[in-house]
Amino acid sequence: MQTAPTDCKAAALAKAQAASSLQNIFLTLFANVAIATSLALLIYLRDGSAPILWWLAAAVAVAVLRTAWVSRLKSSGRIERDPHRVLRSLTVMALASGLLWSVVPLGLPAFTNEHNVNDVVFIMAGTTTGAIIQSLAYSPMAIAFGAPLMGATILRMLLSGGDVGHIVAADIAFLTVMLFRASRLGERNFIASQSTTIEATVLAESLAEANHALERLVRTDSLTGLANRSHFRTVAGAACAAGHGVAFLLFDVDNFKTINDTRGHDAGDRVLQTIAALLRAACGDDDLPVRLGGDEFIVVLQGEDVAGRAVALGERLMSALLRPIMIAGQPLGVSCSVGIAAHPDGAIDLEELSARADAALYRAKDDGRACMRVFDARMQCALTLQRRLDAELPAALARRELHVEFQPQLAMATREVIGFEALLRWQHGSAGLIPPPDIVSAAIRLRLSGQLTKFVGERVCAFLRALDRKKAHGIRVSINVSPREFPIHSPAQTLKLVSERYGVDPTRIEIEVTEEAMFDPRRCADELKLIDRYGFGLAIDDFGVGHSSIANLMAVEIDTIKIDRSFIHGIAGNRRDQQLVAAITAVALPLGHRIIAEGVEQEADAECLRMLGCSYGQGWLYGRPMKEDDALAWLVRHRHAAAAVEPSPHSA
Repeated sequence: MQTAPTDCKAAALAKAQAASSLQNIFLTLFANVAIATSLALLIYLRDGSAPILWWLAAAVAVAVLRTAWVSRLKSSGRIERDPHRVLRSLTVMALASGLLWSVVPLGLPAFTNEHNVNDVVFIMAGTTTGAIIQSLAYSPMAIAFGAPLMGATILRMLLSGGDVGHIVAADIAFLTVMLFRASRLGERNFIASQSTTIEATVLAESLAEANHALERLVRTDSLTGLANRSHFRTVAGAACAAGHGVAFLLFDVDNFKTINDTRGHDAGDRVLQTIAALLRAACGDDDLPVRLGGDEFIVVLQGEDVAGRAVALGERLMSALLRPIMIAGQPLGVSCSVGIAAHPDGAIDLEELSARADAALYRAKDDGRACMRVFDARMQCALTLQRRLDAELPAALARRELHVEFQPQLAMATREVIGFEALLRWQHGSAGLIPPPDIVSAAIRLRLSGQLTKFVGERVCAFLRALDRKKAHGIRVSINVSPREFPIHSPAQTLKLVSERYGVDPTRIEIEVTEEAMFDPRRCADELKLIDRYGFGLAIDDFGVGHSSIANLMAVEIDTIKIDRSFIHGIAGNRRDQQLVAAITAVALPLGHRIIAEGVEQEADAECLRMLGCSYGQGWLYGRPMKEDDALAWLVRHRHAAAAVEPSPHSA
C-alpha cells in the first residue's frame, strides 16, 4: 500500500507528463497532417491512386477530432483532477492514429510500386521518430502510435519477398527497437527530472509549513492558545509607535495561588483556559488578547476610542466572571483585578504605557481586588514619584540620607516599655517624607533590599547597645521585612551577620513580616526556619487585613501578632471589630503568642483592648516614632515618671 506522500508524488508526476504531452500535441498533430498530405500527394501524383486520398481524408479527420478533444481537455481542468485518465486517453488516440497510418503499407495498392515502397518506408520511419521525439514525457503514447505503423511496415517488407525486403525489414525492426528504447529512456529522464523538482518543492513547502508552525509556536502561549509575551511586545511596540491610539487592559486572577494550592495545578490551568476563552469571546476582531505568564493577561486595543472600548471590554470580562467556573464538577468563584491605560493619540513608549497599566492594576488590587481602575492623573503622580525614587534611592542609601525612627511598645495596664519598632524614614528634599512601603518597594525593584536591611539592622543594633547603656536590657526592637524580599536575599542571614558584628543577642531582635508569609508558609518556609534557627523573634504584622484566617495562626511558629490599626481605631464603639479582636486573642493567647495592638490613640480604645485580652499596645497614645537620641531621652523620662507615681512601700 502506498503512503500518502507517495500517492501525492505519483499524481504530481502524472500531471507533469500530461501537461508536457498536451503542450506538444498540437505541433505533433500539425506535423502528422502535413506529412500525411505530402505522402498522399506523392503517391497520387505518381500513380493517380484514389484510395490514398480517402486515407488522407480519414487522417485529417482523426487529427481534427484529436485537436478538438485536446482543446476541451485543456479547458476542463481534468489534468488536475485525473491526470492518469488523461494519459490513457492520449494513448488510445495515439493508437487509433497509428492504426490508421498502418493502413498505408498494408492496405493500399500503391504500396506495390517500388518507388512508393522506398518513400513510404522512409516517411513511416521519420513519422515514428518525430512522434517519439515529441512524446519523451510519456513513452506509451509514442509507442502506441509507432508500434502499429512500424509493425505494418516491417510486415509489408517481409511479404514483399526477396533478400532486399528481408534486410530492410530487419533494419526497420532494429530502428524500431532503438526508437522505442530511446522513448523509454526519455521518459525515465523526464521522470527523474520531475521527481527532483517535485521533491524540492515538497521539501520547500514542508520547510515553509514548519517555519509557519514554529512562528505560531513562538507567538502563542501553549496553555491558553492566546498570544504570548514575545508576540505582545512585537504587536504592542508597533501599535505604540504608530500613534493611532492604543490601550492596554491588564488583569490577573485574584488569589490565583490559593486556587493552585487548594484545588491543584490542573484546576489552576483549567481556570486560566476558561478565562482565556472568555477573554477571546469578549474581545473584538482587532483586539489582541495575550497571556503574559502565570495568571497575568493583557489585551492590546488599537484605533478609535480605545479608552472607551477598553472599559467596555473590562466590564464584559468582569460580568462573564460573575458566573462560577466549573472545575471537576464543582463551581469555583473567580474574580479579576483590572488595570487600564489608554493613549488616544500620538506615539508612546511601550514601557511607559505598560507601566501605566501596571500602576492601574496595582491600584485595583489596593482598592480591594475584583474591581477595575483606569490610569489617571493621581496615578501619574504616584508613577512619577516611583520613578524618582528608583532613580535617587541608590545614591540616598549610599549617602546615608535615610534614617530610622523608633516607636515604643508598652504593656497597656502597667505602661511598662517592652520594646520599640524600628521605622524606616526618608526625608526627600522635594517630595517630603517618603512612606516606608514606597522605600521598600523601590529597593525590591532595584535589588537593593539587602543593603536596606543591612542599614536598618545596623541602626537597630546601635540602638540596642545604647539601650544596654541605659540598663534597658530586656527591651526588644522589631524590624519590618517584606516577604517579597525573600527571593532576592535572606534578611535573616543579613541580620545575623550585623548582630554578630555589633555583639548583640539576636533574641533582642524581632523580625516583623506581613501575614502573607503566614498565609503562604511553604514559599517562605526556608526563611522562616532561618529566623527561628538564628534566635530572632518572629512577629506577624498588620494581621487581619489580608486573606489569612485565624486558623493560620497554627501554621507558623510565631512570637507576636500585631493587629492592624484599621481594627483598633474606634474599637470601643465598634462591635464587629471587638468580635474580631476577641476571636484573635481567644486563639492566640493559648498558643503563647503575644498580641500587640497597633495605632492605639484613645484611652477608651486601650481600655476596651485590655478587656478583650490584648495586653500590649503601640500608638500615639504612648509615643510617636522618634529618632534614636529622642527615643532614648523619652525612655529615661518615661521611667522617671513611672517611678514617681509608683507607691512607697511604707505608705500603707
